[in-house]
Amino acid sequence: MKDKEITNLILVPTDFTDVAECAINHAVSVAKTGKDHITLVHIVTADTKAKLKKEGKTLAALQAQLQEQCDTIFKQHGVKADYELPEGDIFTTIGETARKRKARLLVMGTHGVVGLHQKMMGAWAIKVTTSSPVPVVIVQHKKIAAHGYKKIVLPVDASKEVKQGIFYAILMAKQYDAEVKLYGKYESDEYIANQVKRNISFAKSFLAKNSVKHSEEIAGKGNHVKELLRYSARENADLIIIMTEKEADIVIEFIIGPDNEKIINNEAEIPVLCVNPDLSYYHSGSVLEGSVLFQS
Repeated sequence: MKDKEITNLILVPTDFTDVAECAINHAVSVAKTGKDHITLVHIVTADTKAKLKKEGKTLAALQAQLQEQCDTIFKQHGVKADYELPEGDIFTTIGETARKRKARLLVMGTHGVVGLHQKMMGAWAIKVTTSSPVPVVIVQHKKIAAHGYKKIVLPVDASKEVKQGIFYAILMAKQYDAEVKLYGKYESDEYIANQVKRNISFAKSFLAKNSVKHSEEIAGKGNHVKELLRYSARENADLIIIMTEKEADIVIEFIIGPDNEKIINNEAEIPVLCVNPDLSYYHSGSVLEGSVLFQS
C-alpha cells in the first residue's frame, strides 16, 4: 500500500468531513501541477475507538473508507494516493507522519470556530501547524479556483524570517505562473519602516531573478491583520503566506494573541500557507531550485 520511494508527497489529514474534502480538493490541484503523490492520514484516537465500538465497527471500516477516497482521487484526477492510519494525537502525530513520509507539504482543513469530530478549529490548527516539519496550507470550505493559486499575497514585515516566505512564494508561483503581491507592514518608526522597505527590495530582487510576476503595496495605518485581510479580499487573492513561530505557537507579526484565528478563518476563506522558520538558513544559506540563494 505504501511506496517508500515516493519523494514528492503531499500529506492531507482527513476526518471525513466537508472541510477535509476541501483540503483534498486543494491538495489535488497542487499535486497535479507539481507532479506529487497524495497521502491521506486519519489519526486514531481514544475517541475514534469509542465511536467505532459504539457503531459496532472495526479499524477495517476506516481502512476501507480511506482506500475508497484514494481510489476516487486517482479515478477523478489521475493523482496517485495512499493512506496512513496511525494511533496518536492530532497535534503531534500529523507532524510525525509528515516527517516519516518525508512530505514536502501538508494541506489541512479547518472547521473554523466550530470543532467537529477531530476538532480542527482555527487555534488548534495553529498547534498542528507549529508541530509540522513542512509548510502547511490551511483551507476552509472554499474549493480552489480552476486557475489555482494565481494571486499570492506575501505580507512583509521587518523580520529576517520573512525571507523564507519569499522562498515558498516563489515555489508556489512557479507551479501556477502566479503573481506575488508584496504587502508591506506599516511602521511609524523610521528605522523599522526602512527595514520593511529593505525586505521588500530583497523580495523584489529574488522574485525578478526567478521571473516571477510581482507587485507591492504598503499598508495604511490601523490594525495590520485587518488591513491585510481587506487587501487580500480586495485583490481576490488565492493564497496568503505567513510565517509561524514554533516555540511560542504564534505567527510572527501577522498573528498575535487573539488575532491568531482571524487570518486562518478569514471571511473571504482565502487559503493560508503557514511556514515554520528554519534557523539553518541564516548559517549556511539555502538554494531554491538551484537558482535562489538565501543568506544572512
